[in-house]
Amino acid sequence: MRFALSDDQQFLQKVTDEVVGQALAATPARSAATDGGELRAALWSTLVELDLVALLVPVEHGGPGGSLTDACVVAEVLGRHLAPVPYVGTAIAAAALLRFAGGPPAALAGLAAGEPYSVLLDQHLADPDGPDGPDGPDGPDGSVSIAFDWVAGARGVALSPDGVATTYELAAGEEVDDVDLLHRLRRFDPVPAAAPRGDDARRARAMAWTGAAALLTGLADGALATATEYARQRHQYQRPIGSFQAVQHLCADMLVDVETSRSMTYGASWAAEHAPIDEAMRVAAAAKAYAGAAAVRVCETSIQVLGGIGVTDEHDAHLRLRTAHLHHAAFGGPDAPMLLLADRILEGN
Repeated sequence: MRFALSDDQQFLQKVTDEVVGQALAATPARSAATDGGELRAALWSTLVELDLVALLVPVEHGGPGGSLTDACVVAEVLGRHLAPVPYVGTAIAAAALLRFAGGPPAALAGLAAGEPYSVLLDQHLADPDGPDGPDGPDGPDGSVSIAFDWVAGARGVALSPDGVATTYELAAGEEVDDVDLLHRLRRFDPVPAAAPRGDDARRARAMAWTGAAALLTGLADGALATATEYARQRHQYQRPIGSFQAVQHLCADMLVDVETSRSMTYGASWAAEHAPIDEAMRVAAAAKAYAGAAAVRVCETSIQVLGGIGVTDEHDAHLRLRTAHLHHAAFGGPDAPMLLLADRILEGN
């Protein structure tokens, strides 16, 4: 079976790439760290106008009723351009939770209109898919207080103790000292939350993992492009450094990581939405685990190829690595997908 993006998805990819590229050519992504949210708001408004934020919202709630693969196409492009918008947190994770876990229809309609929603997480919850974690029959519940990829005015979304996606008005909170300057975390008063035990909530988690994997793939692809372009232009000993075998090997390894991440992510984008829930969780976990580690690895190698300029604040390489670390750790931490896969292997599944 040959898997490839449809003509419509390729057009979606092209349009998103052109629009985001033009926006960030005029105002670099790094400015979002200090401009008080102006770039983020302008770019988000553009994505809303193009109906890209509402891709996972059903038609009856005002969305286009797109697929997770469509959303992953957009997420990958945004990652490639290092776009400072809360796409994975709002358009994929929050949308999936509201859609599959019985969220209020008004919230889905609001999201379709461009209202930001921030998934509430907490670092103190147990790993969600380990044998003793909340995904098991005796797993603990807890509370959540960290708004992931928060923007001003965002409402919180969490799975309440009765297993239903619930929205919360977020009062004034405090910013968390986060590794990522472009995607902020903010701490609010804790609200009670349940672990994703039901099939619908687990599917929402699988979709969140896959969406994060898509953005991570884009981050890695952007890092690869930056490194290879620099290797062509930078000369040492009267030769471009890309002609040296050591640099070629580094770039080849990065390419393998990017292409493998992309194949696993787009395979998971179908499975997470359509496959039986155990298979959906397994494939999404594999995509998230691999793409997360690969993105961090590729971003670090890109900095190595860039040499001295790569470790300066003036270059975007450190911003890309920071975003890779955050999304690798999102939605249960980097170990949660690996624990699920290990559990399935030990069970013989």
